[in-house]
Amino acid sequence: MVRLPDSPVSSMQECLECGSISVKFWNSNYDRSYTRDEWNTVLESGREVLRKILAPVKEDPKFFYD
Repeated sequence: MVRLPDSPVSSMQECLECGSISVKFWNSNYDRSYTRDEWNTVLESGREVLRKILAPVKEDPKFFYD
C-alpha cells in the first residue's frame, strides 16, 4: 500500500516521457517520484476517504446546514 506522508503537497509534475509523477512536499525530506500505478493507488485511496467523510452530508443534507 502506498501512502503519502503527513506533509502538505507543494507541487506535482508528470513526466510526459516516462509517466512518473514527481511530488514535492513542504517538508522536502519527503520529496519523491511515484510510478503511474502507485499514483493511481494514492488517488483511489483519497477518493475512498473523501467519500467516507462526505457520506453524512450526502445521505442527510440538513446535517450540513445545522
